[in-house]
Order: sequence, then structure tokens, then C-alpha cells
Amino acid sequence: MVQEILQNCHDSLEEGHQGIVRTYHRVKADYYWKGLFAYVEKHVRSCPDCSSSKSRPHLRGYSPGNILAERPFQMLSMDFVIPLPKTRRGNTALLLFQCAFTGFVMGKAMADTSALRVAQAFEECVYRRYGAPSLIRHDRDPRFMSEVFQAFAKMMQSMSRATLSYRPQANGQQERSVKTVIQSVRVYAEDPLHQDWDEIVEKLIFAINNSHDSTRKDTPFYLVHGWDARSTLRAMSSSLKRGVSRQSDALAWRREANRQQEIALGMAKEYQATEKARRAQKHNESLSRAERATVPESTRTASPVTLRSPMTPTRAHQTRTRSRYSGLETEHGCTWNE
Repeated sequence: MVQEILQNCHDSLEEGHQGIVRTYHRVKADYYWKGLFAYVEKHVRSCPDCSSSKSRPHLRGYSPGNILAERPFQMLSMDFVIPLPKTRRGNTALLLFQCAFTGFVMGKAMADTSALRVAQAFEECVYRRYGAPSLIRHDRDPRFMSEVFQAFAKMMQSMSRATLSYRPQANGQQERSVKTVIQSVRVYAEDPLHQDWDEIVEKLIFAINNSHDSTRKDTPFYLVHGWDARSTLRAMSSSLKRGVSRQSDALAWRREANRQQEIALGMAKEYQATEKARRAQKHNESLSRAERATVPESTRTASPVTLRSPMTPTRAHQTRTRSRYSGLETEHGCTWNE
């Protein structure tokens, strides 16, 4: 059972072969046992895919730190992941976007990397979902520095700021995300079943967004949406815990809904009958004596219907007889002057 949980929280496409700390937080969110961190550390260090596809992190470079975001998607960074193997769809590049405040990553697989296609990808992945950012950070890629993309940024009223040459530390967060995505893609691209990286890149980005961020102390998905994404493992475990009781609860709910519907339908029918009788009585009272004489005897007698409580059993309405004393009707009947 422990090995299956570790494989699902580390090896699956939904998790994306994350590191020791991220895998530990992922497992701890739903499970716990004695020596959990040691189990996770041993499993990640012994993973053959991670050891063959990932390298040790380099020393961190200094960052200016003069530009800080104050809200989600106020500042956005972007960069290309190239070169990648050509897929059956013809995609050879992956364009990544990242929110500087939450660390949320978005990606778009591309076959054409022209400046116009970059602007269209930005509009599709970022602008349609989260609006225009106040600042766009990127390197000095000719496609980002082109007149087409600069005009697009100006149209969105977003400032476009390029980093200095040979100074990747100025956009270090985006560079680190590019490395993480490259490592994840390399792990699965070596598998013959996952040679087309554009088919799995969305799942890998989902895994990154649902991984614990050691700097922000939470997942980027939670910081953007306000709730944690429900994983496949959590959905399966919760359904097993509930078992048959969930089906019985659903059956009881359906029965109660049907009972309430029958009660409401009965009340509606009685209300319609009462209103119909009241309107007929009001109409007959407004007729003149000559007009009343032309009304058939069968239609003169109204049959008022009284409303009953929905919890009481249905009773047949009592028949009311006309009293002919001085040409007046009894109580609850119509008045006739004969």
C-alpha cells in the first residue's frame, strides 16, 4: 500500500517526478505513517528516471530584487523552452508563462514561433483567463523584442521589460521553471509511450502548479484559485471510505425529493381549483338578473375547494346544497335572487 501511494504521488503524470520536499508535502496532504519523510526520500533518491534525467541544482545567483509583485498576475514572466523533439503535430517549442506573485505556470506548445504567434499565444493563455498584466518580463529574444509583440503589449497597456544580456538572474524565477519543465519532459519523453511531449505537457504543468512551493509555503494552484485541486488518488480514496453509505444517501435524497415534488404538485392543483371556483363565483355575482336566467342550472352552483395542509390526507370535498329559503344560498354557496 505504501509503495503504491509513493508511486502515485511521484511517478505518475499527475505528479510529474517532483523532488523530495514536494513529494513529501504531496503525500502528507492525504496520508501519514511513521517515518513518512524517510520513505519519501528513499523512493525519490532510488527513482531511476529522476537520477538519469535530472542534474544537481547550481549555486543560486544574485537577483536584483528591485521589482516585486503585489497581487496575482500583476507581473508576468515568459520564456521559450527550445529545442524540443518534433512531435507528430509538428510542435518544436514550448512557450511558458509564470505569475511572479503566485508562481503559477502556463504553457503553450507551438510549431510556429514567430512574433505574431507569440502574441496570439499570450492572448490565449493569459489575457483571456486572467486579464492583462501590468508588467511583462522576458529576455532579449528577437520574438519578444519585435515590433509586433511590443505593439501588442502597448495595446494591453502592459509595460514590457527585457533583462540585461548575459544576466539570467534578473529573470531567475522563469529560468528555474524552464529547467523544471525540461527535466519533467525529459523523464517522460524517454518512454516510448510518451514520445510526443505536447500530449503530456499540460499534465506536467498541472503537477508543477499543485506542488508545494517552499518560498510561498503553499501550492500555486491554491494561491490563484483559493482551493486545492482534487487529485485522482484523493477522489479514489474518498469513494472507498464512503462505500455503500454514499449510495444509500443518494437514494434517500432522491426519495425525499420525489415526496416533496408530490406534495407541491398536490398543493398547486388545489390552489388552481380554489382560484377557478372563486373567479366563477365572482363572475356569476356580477351578472344581471336577466343574464342569470340564461345560465344553465348546472353551472350556477359553484364547488369551492378549501386548501388543506400538505401533511394531511386528501379528503373528498363535501357537496353543498342550495337552500331555497327566500332565494338565498347557504354559507359558502352562491347568492341567487329568484
